[in-house]
Amino acid sequence: MFEYVKNDTGGGFPVTKELKATEGSYEVGDALALDAETGLLKIAAGTVKPQYISAAKKTVTAEDAILAVNPVYEGQEWKAKFSVDGSAVKVGSKVTIDTTGRQVTATTTGGVFLVTENLGTEAVGKFM
Repeated sequence: MFEYVKNDTGGGFPVTKELKATEGSYEVGDALALDAETGLLKIAAGTVKPQYISAAKKTVTAEDAILAVNPVYEGQEWKAKFSVDGSAVKVGSKVTIDTTGRQVTATTTGGVFLVTENLGTEAVGKFM
């Protein structure tokens, strides 16, 4: 799960919006992006830069497709666990997001999460 840490531009905690999402189960802290074809939110994984972070634990259905989310803005820092051993990941590296959209990997090819602090099993960083 991606946990809000701070905003370098001086703003407080992220605002919450409600947007339509694809059917499925979401957890607080899931990385999300808008699907270009459907216009609905879906899990952001791999090299997809998140536009939103889920603010709710919810099973989205066709009848109830609204999900509370926090927009991702420039300057925000987020914390997430590594899905693998991330001890060798250097500060300044950009890593990818795992397939669940809840953790970061140690893969730097096409990375979208700039590591600003490596905490061993977790990383603090910004989406780039």
